[in-house]
Amino acid sequence: MVIASVLCLSVVGTSFTTETQRAQRQHREVENPEALGHFFEALDQIKSSNRIEPVRIMHFGDSHVAADVLTRELRERFQDKFGDGGAGFIVPRNPMTTRRRGVVSGATDGWRIEGIGGRSSPDAIYGPAGINLATNGPGESAWLEASGSRFEVYFVREPGGGKIQISLDGVEVADGTILLNSRVTKVDSVFIDLPDDTRHRLEVKTLSPGRVRLLGIVSEHLSAGIAYDVFGINGARASRILEWNQAALVAAIKARDPDLIILAYGTNEVADSDWTADSYELLLKKILRQLHAAAPRASILLFAPPDRADLPLAGRLKEMVNAQRRVAFANNAAFWSAFDAMGGAGSMNNWVRKGLAQPDRVHLSGSGYAKLAEMFYDDLKRAW
Repeated sequence: MVIASVLCLSVVGTSFTTETQRAQRQHREVENPEALGHFFEALDQIKSSNRIEPVRIMHFGDSHVAADVLTRELRERFQDKFGDGGAGFIVPRNPMTTRRRGVVSGATDGWRIEGIGGRSSPDAIYGPAGINLATNGPGESAWLEASGSRFEVYFVREPGGGKIQISLDGVEVADGTILLNSRVTKVDSVFIDLPDDTRHRLEVKTLSPGRVRLLGIVSEHLSAGIAYDVFGINGARASRILEWNQAALVAAIKARDPDLIILAYGTNEVADSDWTADSYELLLKKILRQLHAAAPRASILLFAPPDRADLPLAGRLKEMVNAQRRVAFANNAAFWSAFDAMGGAGSMNNWVRKGLAQPDRVHLSGSGYAKLAEMFYDDLKRAW
């Protein structure tokens, strides 16, 4: 044990089918695929058996991402082809995500979730998930059960920090006690490498009064495969990323060392009364610069939002998709449009009629997200 710090839609009697199919043929592709060079090289390393650690994907987004339905479909497709790299980054007791197959996580009642629901941290340190678990009391626990040969724990050191104990399968790791009290507030992490790649339970327990902030726990297989991290928040806009403590976010991303970062926003901000394409482009450029600086090797892809039909937003959605496309090409990022892949303006109503989208005409159904994942994954394979 080692420890260290394409869907075809038919509408009889109209010309919509032809327009939809034409739009899909035109836009069913990953654009600017050259920006995915590092990610594709990492996949090549897996296929040639020259990879000794997982290829890591970080997927940021709004409610389309948060529930881990779309992303679960993508994760399973990637892992079926390239191997299972492990559960990845998990925030115990995350209220937005569905249960992950083969993964059990949880926390005692004394933890509070900061970053959503009106609870915030004054210094905005949440880690890449945009939330954290915080407590000031002793005797609280958070845990992750999953298979893997490496586990990582991400936390905050700060003035007034408490003490935590990390155990694996009921046995204290190394000294077992980590003092979080620090003169300077910063994100830190420890990792534990194991000789056996089997199912384990890692538990973090607070030992004393004092502030403890847990950002997440990682489980991975120290072998080639795909680890797919999901960082979605219901109602989120892309601007939310810039509201987080940037030094802390950069530190966590650097430690995670992703090979691909996917940004999937737009559904919420497109309905904002003050939204403009120009200001949105400036915002996305700033975010991409930050991410490129945090993970200079990583490939980045902008994933434009699905169609929505609850409000008359067809014109704005087209503007948004084109704005994201321009930003991607100008800032060394790839681009894929769920809006165009679905069939463009008006396609959401057809997906609702086919049972592929929910009655709110904003979110897809489980089968709809599976279809969207299939289209995106197939287009990535063609680009690769």
